Amino acid sequence: MHENTEIRREVSNISYIRPVRNIARFVVIPAGVAFFHITERATGRVMGFRRSHLAACELALSLDI
Repeated sequence: MHENTEIRREVSNISYIRPVRNIARFVVIPAGVAFFHITERATGRVMGFRRSHLAACELALSLDI
């Protein structure tokens, strides 16, 4: 067996997946001029909207808790 094959098999057992709690559940997406949607990352469903980016981020954080 070639030596590179053995190395590839060893590396495939390593997982770099981050814990789920570090990933934000809601995302702020621009939806027009000075208009932002707060969407759920898993489904893409719009959960709210705001006219300023800062307010949209605050809403996303409050929904995430």
